[in-house]
Amino acid sequence: MYKIHRQNHNFQIAYFIAGACHTADGAYATLQGLREERLSAIKNYAVAELKTKASIIRANRLLLGTDDERLDGEAELLEIENNRVVSQVLFDAANDELLFIERCIESVQPLRQYKDLPDAEAHEAAQKEEWKLDLIKRAENSLLTTGTIPTDHYDTMRMHPDFITEILPRIDEILVLVQTNTPIQMAQLLQPKFSFPALLIN
Repeated sequence: MYKIHRQNHNFQIAYFIAGACHTADGAYATLQGLREERLSAIKNYAVAELKTKASIIRANRLLLGTDDERLDGEAELLEIENNRVVSQVLFDAANDELLFIERCIESVQPLRQYKDLPDAEAHEAAQKEEWKLDLIKRAENSLLTTGTIPTDHYDTMRMHPDFITEILPRIDEILVLVQTNTPIQMAQLLQPKFSFPALLIN
């Protein structure tokens, strides 16, 4: 989907990036990654501005030279001005995106299970549950669309430590639901417990 001037639009962040996570801690980790990337882009703008100022000084020197040097200097200044306009637009967009990401982090923070741990430890601690729920969701999608679970996905599920105790029983539940409910009923029954977009509405 299009990303005019931004890495991701608010809708994409809410529904398809953070919204694709299954736990508050998973969403938080994902949002932190987005936040770091946008902060880096914003900081790089300051570096680019310093380099631009140096380029302007060099271009102005060319204006004092021969005819061909003056033309080069004029071209340099025009190019710098054009690039500055684009850079400013991207800088403003990065700041807007960062503001939304910060709002998302604030919304998800109270729901986190591992919020009392340092970020690196919290990100690691959330992996088991996030993987389990993601594997279940993929299995649900396969059962709803093809009626079977692909061999490679089944193999991945078996590697998870909760396969016997939680993943396999859930698959059995889904098989029963598929046989006794319409697609619309199934969609309602399979609504996730954690819905990131709903946090932004409430």
